[in-house]
Amino acid sequence: MNQKEINKQIFKRLEKLEKAAPIKGLKLNQGKKFKIGGKISLPNLILKLRDDNKFFSQSRSANEVHEKLLPVYSCKINRVNMALKRLVERKKLRITDKIIKGKKTLAYVW
Repeated sequence: MNQKEINKQIFKRLEKLEKAAPIKGLKLNQGKKFKIGGKISLPNLILKLRDDNKFFSQSRSANEVHEKLLPVYSCKINRVNMALKRLVERKKLRITDKIIKGKKTLAYVW
């Protein structure tokens, strides 16, 4: 198999991933950039959820955010938790309480 055929297969797979991406407007192109020019990083993906999908119109726990991002960005829950806390510090999200299974937990909202 030559390099051109390998590249065609890779691009076909990327196109399938772009179609399967649950975050509206997310494009996984060669430069790994959004249309707006930002890098694909965990905080940028969280902000993309906030802006495009109105995901944070209701309060969401770190676990819910992690589950939503898992198909696109695989990482551990503690990384998502830290990214959410840093976005709160930068005033990109707000923090609130949410009761899940009778226990009060931190939640994030915009």
